[in-house]
Amino acid sequence: MRKIFFALLLFVGTLFAEVEWAMDYSDALAESRESGKPVMVMISQESCNYCFFMKSQVFTKPKVARFINENFIPVELDLQADPIPPYLKPYGTPTFYIVADGGKKVSRPIVGAAKADAFIERMQKELENMGR
Repeated sequence: MRKIFFALLLFVGTLFAEVEWAMDYSDALAESRESGKPVMVMISQESCNYCFFMKSQVFTKPKVARFINENFIPVELDLQADPIPPYLKPYGTPTFYIVADGGKKVSRPIVGAAKADAFIERMQKELENMGR
């Protein structure tokens, strides 16, 4: 009975997995320094349908949320509302970057939306390219 309870508890916990977004870029960098995890930056804008797709269909998937939370400090920067560091150039929205070592190491831009497995694969590849 106890095994069933814990299995059910684990299953229910994965149903509600959420990406744990940092409040802003400076908070994400500070958290990155403390944890040793790189920052995953998502540059988006309100009118972006692909950004909406990522937030509502991809980031809500438990395996994606777990992957992001285990490997990154995620932060979303709005193209119209937030200051964008000059070394993070948006090539359309969404544009993703992986930033490590306080901004000294930056991945190539990852532009556009992707389904869950493809997104994880692309981000994993960039982690490997950065030596992580």
